[in-house]
Amino acid sequence: MKKFFTVIPLQVPGMLSRYRYEPVGNTRLGMEEETSFPILTAVHGYAQPGEPFQVIAVVADSEVGRANCQALRQELEALCGKYGLTCAGVEEVTVPSDESVSAHAATFQKLIAHAEDEDELFACITFGTKPLSMAVRMAVQYAYRVKRNTSITCIVYGQIDRPSRDPSTWRAYVYDETALVRLDEIVRVLADRGVADPGAVIQRVLAL
Repeated sequence: MKKFFTVIPLQVPGMLSRYRYEPVGNTRLGMEEETSFPILTAVHGYAQPGEPFQVIAVVADSEVGRANCQALRQELEALCGKYGLTCAGVEEVTVPSDESVSAHAATFQKLIAHAEDEDELFACITFGTKPLSMAVRMAVQYAYRVKRNTSITCIVYGQIDRPSRDPSTWRAYVYDETALVRLDEIVRVLADRGVADPGAVIQRVLAL
């Protein structure tokens, strides 16, 4: 099954803006609709009508986290209705507002429990603290390594460019960062093999 992992943002109600994201590096991430959640660009680009998929949402244990997760559900429902997509559900992974290593290790364990053999994995690393984003990425990569025939198809990152205080000048971009995950896997192999100058291999990976 296609599974889309994302962290729910913590902007207070009224501050969670929608943007029309311009794709960078992957035209499949382009969509006409504005959204507050870059993961939906991947849903739009890769989910197919009649093919069930699942969204795994990492939600802070707070009123703001729960409210914004509901906003994701509403946007997802509208997207599915427009394009005839079938969401098998939004699974919430509740996490504490705690940046300790033990808290993020627990989040990692919760996330890998949602990955199965034959899954096709997607993730958004836009929101959340740096350690939380790391835990999400580690969970996806771990599932790729240990689950049978499980793949990582797309990792997205949303960026808002604000050149001035005038919102009319702001532009939103969604980047395909999947090559960085592939690069991490390759670097591990090169290090194990004692390759002293991995530059040429790295350039080939980035060119994919």
